[in-house]
Amino acid sequence: MAAAKYSNCQELAKHLNIPKSSVHYYRIGRLTIPISILNQMLQIAGDKSLEERIIGRGITKDRTWANEYAISVFREMCRDKLRLPTKDELEKNDELRRKAAAIVSYVLAEGSVWLQKQKWGECAVNITFAAHETDLYDHFRSLCRDVFLYEIGPPQKPGNGAVAIRGFIYSRFVAEWLIENGVLPGDKSSRALHLPRWVMESNDEKTLIAALQPWCDGEGSVSSSRTSKRPQFHISQSRHTDLDTGILRVHHCPTRNLYKSALKKTIIFDMSAYEYCSALSRSDILDDVSKLFERLGIKPRTDIMKLYLKDDGFWSCVWQLRFSGWDAQRMLSQGLIS
Repeated sequence: MAAAKYSNCQELAKHLNIPKSSVHYYRIGRLTIPISILNQMLQIAGDKSLEERIIGRGITKDRTWANEYAISVFREMCRDKLRLPTKDELEKNDELRRKAAAIVSYVLAEGSVWLQKQKWGECAVNITFAAHETDLYDHFRSLCRDVFLYEIGPPQKPGNGAVAIRGFIYSRFVAEWLIENGVLPGDKSSRALHLPRWVMESNDEKTLIAALQPWCDGEGSVSSSRTSKRPQFHISQSRHTDLDTGILRVHHCPTRNLYKSALKKTIIFDMSAYEYCSALSRSDILDDVSKLFERLGIKPRTDIMKLYLKDDGFWSCVWQLRFSGWDAQRMLSQGLIS
């Protein structure tokens, strides 16, 4: 009725000196109306019976409730702008599932989910590539557009001066989707991480390849072999241990690395350090990656490469998947190695 006095909501908004979108949201019930604005509208409408009905049925809320409600409305508006694939969509849409699998693996291999706003418990996502890997960044950027309808923008340089490029997903909903699909927040190397079941149980070969390619891109490297003329390919991943320098001393370790041969000779808790780390500090995510390779007929060998000493005084265990020259050739033909 108040809008009718000024012909439309836009003119009413001008009179009330508020955004015209606010009048629209007041009308459809997506925003609560401040009492001062409500009183002005009732005065403009000039209908006593309407005023009595509103006073009789209206519910007065305090400012805290109104703020929380406005925040919840804003969150839903942000969510509506995204696509967060459901399990049903991932099962039925092959192309969507393959691209989503690649995103999960890229963040597990090269990124992280971190707490951005502690007060609200909101997380964000970052991805990091070497400075020369602009093609990988562009690929990840296009995946985010296709899967989440989210634009991460051009690459940024880290503030710590590292020779790298980074991208960010400042959406709590995308971050929560990734958490639900295996990318736990915080330090990945201290967590037991796994690929989601819809990847591990997929019978689509292209989904397996899409999930494995980021590991080859991000954590893979080539080395020469003493026993073969063919170069060998391997994928590395760290898993933090509970061993510190008080348990595993470092007298003869100037490089802060203890390699497998030394670990097998070092005794802790009545067993070798190699056996201890194999039992308690295994890389669960690398085991999942190995299982996917085996389903493609490729059989890598999983083993500990070394322990390295972190700045906090604890040791971290570096695991490797090692591929024969023949397997590396097959990976090249399948598009896993570029």
